[in-house]
Amino acid sequence: MSRLDLTRLALAAAQNIQTADEVRRDPAVVKAARQFREDGARAVRSGGALARELRSSWRRHSPATEDAVADA
Repeated sequence: MSRLDLTRLALAAAQNIQTADEVRRDPAVVKAARQFREDGARAVRSGGALARELRSSWRRHSPATEDAVADA
């Protein structure tokens, strides 16, 4: 059975951590992450507007609402 070379394993882990940090700080990655956050926030807001419009339209077209209006 082969033995783990802990020194090589630790070195590889350290190099991967350093690479991940460099990638995280890359200006293009930072810009894309900011855009993603903004797009996500915009999607949530427009999703809320869609839900409100769906609810409003459902109420306008619902037979129960039409009956209540006709009785009034």
